[in-house]
Amino acid sequence: MDRSGLLIPPHMVGRIYSVYCKDFVAYNEITYYPKKYLNVLTGPNGTGKSTIVSAIILGLGGDPQLLDRSSSISDYIKSNKNSATITITIYGRENDCKEAFKRIINNNGDSRFFVNSKDMSKTKFLKIIASYNIQVSNLCQFLPQDRVQDFSKMNPQELLVNTMSSVCDQELIQNFNDLKEMRVKLLSAHADRAKEKDSLQKEQKRLEQLQVTVNQFQERQGILQKLNIYKANKLWTEVTVGKTKIKNLKDQLDKAQVTCKTHKKMYESQKRAQQEISQKTSDLRNKTLEQVQLISQTNATKSGLESQLENIKHKINESKCDLERNVQQATKSKNEVNQIMQLVETKKHELQEFNKYKLDVLKELDEHKNKINKTRETTMSQYNKRRELETMLNDEKIPEITALCHKIERLQNIKTQKIEQLRTQNPNLVEAMSWVAQNKHKYRSHIYDPMIFELSIKSEEGAMYLENVVRQRDLYAFACEDKNDMSDLINELCVKQRLSVNVMYCAPGNRCLHTSAVPITEITSMGFSSYLVDLVSGPIPIINKLCGTYQIHNIPIGTNDVGNYTSSIPKSIRLFFGGTKKFLLTTSRYRSDFILTESTIRRKFQLISLDSKQLKSLKDRHAKSVCEKDQIRNKLVEVDNEFDRLQIVLREEGEKKRKLEQKLAHYGNLESEVKKLLEKVDTINKSFSSLVTLQEAFKKNLMIDLKKIYTVECQLLQILETTDKLLTKKKLNQVMEHVHKQQHESQINTLTECEEQFKNSTCIVEKLETSMQMQAKEIDSKTLEVQRLCNGQLPINKDFSFKSEFEELSRLDLDQIREAIVEFQARLECMKDVNSEAITDFHQRQEQVEELKKLIDHKANLEKNVESEISNLFSKWEPRLTNLIETISTKFGAFMESISYVGEVVLSRKDIHDFNSYGIQIMVQYRKDAKLQTLDKYIQSGGERAVAIAIYSLSLQHVTNVPFRCVDEINQGMDATNERNIFELLLKEATKEGSAQYLFVTPKLLRDLNYNKHLCVSVVHNSGSMKPNAKFPQC
Repeated sequence: MDRSGLLIPPHMVGRIYSVYCKDFVAYNEITYYPKKYLNVLTGPNGTGKSTIVSAIILGLGGDPQLLDRSSSISDYIKSNKNSATITITIYGRENDCKEAFKRIINNNGDSRFFVNSKDMSKTKFLKIIASYNIQVSNLCQFLPQDRVQDFSKMNPQELLVNTMSSVCDQELIQNFNDLKEMRVKLLSAHADRAKEKDSLQKEQKRLEQLQVTVNQFQERQGILQKLNIYKANKLWTEVTVGKTKIKNLKDQLDKAQVTCKTHKKMYESQKRAQQEISQKTSDLRNKTLEQVQLISQTNATKSGLESQLENIKHKINESKCDLERNVQQATKSKNEVNQIMQLVETKKHELQEFNKYKLDVLKELDEHKNKINKTRETTMSQYNKRRELETMLNDEKIPEITALCHKIERLQNIKTQKIEQLRTQNPNLVEAMSWVAQNKHKYRSHIYDPMIFELSIKSEEGAMYLENVVRQRDLYAFACEDKNDMSDLINELCVKQRLSVNVMYCAPGNRCLHTSAVPITEITSMGFSSYLVDLVSGPIPIINKLCGTYQIHNIPIGTNDVGNYTSSIPKSIRLFFGGTKKFLLTTSRYRSDFILTESTIRRKFQLISLDSKQLKSLKDRHAKSVCEKDQIRNKLVEVDNEFDRLQIVLREEGEKKRKLEQKLAHYGNLESEVKKLLEKVDTINKSFSSLVTLQEAFKKNLMIDLKKIYTVECQLLQILETTDKLLTKKKLNQVMEHVHKQQHESQINTLTECEEQFKNSTCIVEKLETSMQMQAKEIDSKTLEVQRLCNGQLPINKDFSFKSEFEELSRLDLDQIREAIVEFQARLECMKDVNSEAITDFHQRQEQVEELKKLIDHKANLEKNVESEISNLFSKWEPRLTNLIETISTKFGAFMESISYVGEVVLSRKDIHDFNSYGIQIMVQYRKDAKLQTLDKYIQSGGERAVAIAIYSLSLQHVTNVPFRCVDEINQGMDATNERNIFELLLKEATKEGSAQYLFVTPKLLRDLNYNKHLCVSVVHNSGSMKPNAKFPQC
């Protein structure tokens, strides 16, 4: 593609000169040279039109997220290549000067950026691009194919920012940002000042509360001062009295000490005489103690001998008892042997009797065993038969009946199934149906649910035909009999609740207003059986709507034979069905011939139909299965009865068998029992000796024990004689000690009296000394307390501060002072105790209140300054913004009016100074009977939104300073009329002299356009199906 001639440099700055791609997406290598005005890129889908737009965005530093295709930049590298290169060359600011922006994308996701072959960071790269007013992230300048719908998703605030950015008036944008910042600063200052005012009020209230506390504290301090003076005066009086007491105690102590010394000399003289007497008494006592110890030893020996004697006697008694016990046991054992021998004879006789009829018992036992085995085999066969019947019932019949019930229930409740299916496929419709069902009473006329629920189709074929005639949009649409109800319902569901549902109007009526143009009897011979309207039943207004919109009363339905009569069918019938074929009769646009189009149709399963034949078949199968189930249950009852009978037989035979086996076991055990009894007799006989032997052993042991008794008793007599002698000596010593004590008892009494006098006099001295010390300590402590109460001074000091108070109190006696102290203490106790910290808190809060007042004044001045700055800046910025939006709105309205629509662009805001709420709202009206509505994805269709976006983009052409614009397939979703109108507007506006460069991507080029010299159409051919070495002309 050749380059065009240069414009005047100021107008050319920033426009694209060329786009170079290498190994990018589907391109090996390409260079695209756009013209200076409108450039249209067209070609079949998948040839790489949008790839060029992607290359421009990514080559100018854009992120892959802007394209809304892949989030990884490496995905844009051609397959089996390691890197991709994009070079965007634009016109520079000087004559014949161009700027080349290059980006190399590596397969690890990294990119390198170059400006005029100079490597640099991405930040500097983007800064240079921004200096040319190129904004790749602004949807008003770059609108990729995959982000066309994102334009309508922008909120008013985003649209305003993007619009101002596309205008490239930096002062306007900067002023807007400054206003928002100042607004935030003003609100913050206002909030801070309000908080500080609240804090000031709280502090002032707290000060008022603390003032009461301070007053109480001062009053308390005054009473406390008086109390301290009275206490100090009382204490000083007590100190004076105490000194007098000490003087008296000193005189008493001197006299007591003289008396104590006299008593001490007398006590010591008597004590020495007493010590001599005590020594002799001690000697006599020691001799008595020695006699007592010897007596204790002889008593201990005597006790040992007596214990030994008792043990021998006990042993003799035990031996005698053992002899008697053995004699009794021998007698008892002899009796037991006799009894056992009798029992043995009895059991032997019983065995002889049993052996006579043992064979008969064994024969009878075998008969019972055989009968039990046969009965068990029969029982097992009955059990197996029952299991087979249960398996047939539980695993076959009951599941079959349950499955048939579910199938019948599903066939009879298709509507519920359809709602559950739509709950995942179209949740908006289900939510809307639920809301309408609860709020139908709010509307004037009846509101019908979507047709798929209101219409009843007589057969599956009828549902298939209707699905291939009526658009899905109408099948899923609510129907209103009142137009005002329709508008209110659209506003509620689509605008307020933002649900993607359709609502249509159908005129009320009580009979069908349409009749077939050709009676069915005239075309029955051609294979037709009925019209489509005959297969559908439902509310009359909906039937009339279908007849008026889709002419279902003129669509005949027939068999496959219809295809043989297509030439004979009346031309007034434009659409008819034959079997699974759809026939459509149309008129040629260029000739008067009719064109018959035949196509195969299939069921879409959108409508609800009921298959009566299948339902009848399922019910018959269900009844048959229930009958078979009952028969099986009857057989089970018979088997259970037989099984119970066999169980009774088994129990009876088992009981007889058990009794015979017990009998055999009993007689089998008799032989072993006889052997055991004989062994027991031998054991008893061996375990006992003869009685004579036992008696001789007893006599021998008895003689030995009697000799031991004699020896012990001799020793015991000797011990008793020794004990009598020791007791005599002990009594003699005790008599001598008693006589000595009586002789010297008066001496002991005299010593005791002297000792008592000495202790009493010593105690008196100690008491007087203690009293003097305590009195001295008390005087010292009271003196210190007086000093503490009088600020470290004493009344004897010349500069005593409370001399006058003490002189006044001197007229009172001590009891009066004490009463006054009690009174002051009572008053203090009645007064509330004040924490000293509250006083400190009071003074600190006074300082804080003053600081808060200064801070509030400062914030108020700051608010006034900010408000003044906002007012000055707003007076400059707001007229410019209003003028910009009015200019855009004028162009937007004119463009919309030129294609028979209404539109305007308005500035939206909550408050004049709420700059964060400032935004742009695009208002459109596509129907004459509707109101202007905000452009919104929930209200307008995709085609309507595309028209508004395209016209808004064109409206910016007159106010923006961007060097170029890129719009990719914005005409997708438009109908033919809107597509042509938009393209003609684009051609008119984008080819004006001096307008910005425009790149428009579309998959198709409309016929009969008014081309001019500023339009360049480029056809993109880049497909795997291209012929090799194919060449195309360049523009």
